[in-house]
Amino acid sequence: MEWQHVDEDGTQAMKVWEVEGKDVWPQIVILRVTNATYLKFFQDPRGFMKFVNAKNLFSQPVIIAGPWVALASADQKLDPIKWVLTMVHKKESTMYVAALPLLQQEAASSKKR
Repeated sequence: MEWQHVDEDGTQAMKVWEVEGKDVWPQIVILRVTNATYLKFFQDPRGFMKFVNAKNLFSQPVIIAGPWVALASADQKLDPIKWVLTMVHKKESTMYVAALPLLQQEAASSKKR
């Protein structure tokens, strides 16, 4: 399983569902996105759903997207520079999204590893 570049803005996807195959539900995809991309998707869930379908991130198109849950930063002084979006796609073609921020200090310490 590898990260795939899915957009020119640096968005990467990992299709976890491919490990078990297209007939196992729910299907899960993890996205790594910039803060600007996250804000664009968060403010336009319908546009995000179109993006997911255009990039064929799941074996079947998504017809309903929501709810969208985001974990706010514990330290409000730090702005997230990237986000990890975990998307769960159910057999009924509904998708739920959990967004986790990757904060600056976390990004800096992961570079040291």
